[in-house]
Amino acid sequence: MASSAPAQVAHRARPGQPAAVLQVSAGRLRIREATGRNDGPDVEAAQRAAGAQKGDPWCGCEQFMEQRLCGLPSPAWPAAARNWSLASSPRTYFIRGLRGSLDSLRPGHQVTFYYATLGRVGHVGRLVAASRPVRRGRPARGWVVRAGNTGTGGGRDGAGVHDVWYPTYELYAAANWLY
Repeated sequence: MASSAPAQVAHRARPGQPAAVLQVSAGRLRIREATGRNDGPDVEAAQRAAGAQKGDPWCGCEQFMEQRLCGLPSPAWPAAARNWSLASSPRTYFIRGLRGSLDSLRPGHQVTFYYATLGRVGHVGRLVAASRPVRRGRPARGWVVRAGNTGTGGGRDGAGVHDVWYPTYELYAAANWLY
């Protein structure tokens, strides 16, 4: 008799969910700040929904809105980027130097970025696509990440929702919020 083991957290998802969440997030690529001060109607709506204040950084708020629009869960206090990939969360399957494998990264998952200048995670986005096919033992050289509060060149302060290419070594942690 064969036993069935639960799917690994990195690969678990509701059927069709990765494609659905990427489609919803693609529709939000039009969002831009009004004056470059974490403001504007869509930005402020995301901040309110995620429990942040007007003018707060909003990358986590954007992730919350995308999750909410797809009926998916989010972490407690989703406005804080660091909460999307806490070491204590069962959804966090990769933390650079601590656990997991870059081979487990999948489109639709959230990734966070660590900033030495802050001494913490300071940005979160959603994986869109690998820069080349992922093969066992050879992680992608980079990923396209869709995030709010970023610019066309990346970073944690920006003017809207953009797709940005990041080299794999810049990804600090990854979590699967697709189930």
